[in-house]
Amino acid sequence: MAIAVFRVMIVEDEQPILDLMKRLVEQHPLLELAGSFTSAAEALYAFEALKLDAAFLDIEMPRVGGIELAEKLRAVDDNLQIVFTTAYPEYAIEAFRVSAVDYLVKPVAADEIERVVARLAKNHSRRKERSTVQAEELFVRCMGTFETRGLDGSLIKWPTRKTEELFAYFLVYPNRLAGKWQLADLLWPDLEEERALHNVHNSVYRLKKALKEASIAIDLTHTNEGYYMRLTPGFSDLTSFRDFLRRTAIIDHRNAHEGETHFRMYQGPLFGGKDYVWSAGVTAELAGQYASLTRMLVSFHRRSGDDAAAKKTLCAYLTHVPLDAEMNGELLQLYLAHGEQDRFRHHYARYLEQLEQELGVGPAEEIKRLAEQIE
Repeated sequence: MAIAVFRVMIVEDEQPILDLMKRLVEQHPLLELAGSFTSAAEALYAFEALKLDAAFLDIEMPRVGGIELAEKLRAVDDNLQIVFTTAYPEYAIEAFRVSAVDYLVKPVAADEIERVVARLAKNHSRRKERSTVQAEELFVRCMGTFETRGLDGSLIKWPTRKTEELFAYFLVYPNRLAGKWQLADLLWPDLEEERALHNVHNSVYRLKKALKEASIAIDLTHTNEGYYMRLTPGFSDLTSFRDFLRRTAIIDHRNAHEGETHFRMYQGPLFGGKDYVWSAGVTAELAGQYASLTRMLVSFHRRSGDDAAAKKTLCAYLTHVPLDAEMNGELLQLYLAHGEQDRFRHHYARYLEQLEQELGVGPAEEIKRLAEQIE
C-alpha cells in the first residue's frame, strides 16, 4: 500500500519562526513543502495553484488572522486539513471552530510535527474509506447494466418495461422538472395524447410503489407541469460518476483514489445498451466522460513515474472501447518505451484484426510508424 505524502504550506508572519517551521516540515518524510508565506494575502493568492493537502497557519497575524484565513481557504477546498500554530494555547478552542486537525504551540518541536502528521494520515485514511463505502452502497447501477436493488440487496422487479424506462429517464435527468407532456411524447409517441398522459401518471405511481416496497426513500414530486426527482450523487453509479467529472479538472495525489473508484464504476454503455431512443446522446456523452477520466488518470500515473499503472488503466479502458486510436497509440508507445516488444506485437496484431473486422480499415499513420520501429 502506498504511503500518502502530504503537500503543505506554511503561513507565518515572523521570519525566524517561519524558517524553523520550514526546516521541520522539510525534514519529515511524509510532508512536502509546497509553499511558505509571511502574509495571509500572499497565501490566499497562491492557494489554488498549489494543490494542497494541509496548511500550517499562524493564528496571530496582522490584517487577516489565521482563523479568518482558514475559513477563506476552506471555502475554496473543503477537504483542506488545517493546523494552527500559536504562542497562546487559549486560542485552541477558537481554532477548532473551523474544524482544525490540531494546533501547535510555539516554539514548535519535531515530536509535535510527528503527532500532527499522524492525525493528517488518519483523516486521509477515513476519507478514502468513506469514498469506498459510498461506492459500495449505491442503490442503482446504470453503467454496463441496469439494476436497482433494495435495502436487503434484492433486485427490484419492475411491474412494466415503461416503469423501468421512466426511472431511467429520471436517473439521467435528476433534480430538474420533467414535463408531463414531454414524458408522454418520449415514452408513448404513438398513443393519443390523453391516453399517453394517463400512462405517465400510472407509471409514476407504479415507480413510487416499487421503490417504497424495496425500502428506498426517494423524493419524487408532482407539480401541475410534471415531475421532479431529487437525487443525491451517491444514489447511483451514474449520478456519482457524473458528479465527480463535473467537479474534477485534473487528477492529482489528492483525488487519485476517488478517481480510480469512479473509473472502475464504468462497466460499459449506459443501461447496458438498452434501446431507449432518448438516451443515445447521453450514452455518447458518458463514453466521452469515461475517456476524459482515463486520460486524466494516465496523465497522473505518468507524472508520478508509474508507467505500470498507466498501462493497466489503458488496458482496462480498451476492454470497453477497443478501437480508440488515441488510447491504443498511448499504450503502444508505453510498450515501446519500456522495450516490451512481445506485448507490443501481440496488442498491435489484435488491434489490426479488430479494425479490419469492425470497420474494414487499417491503423492511423502514427500507429503504423510506431510498428515500424520494432520491425
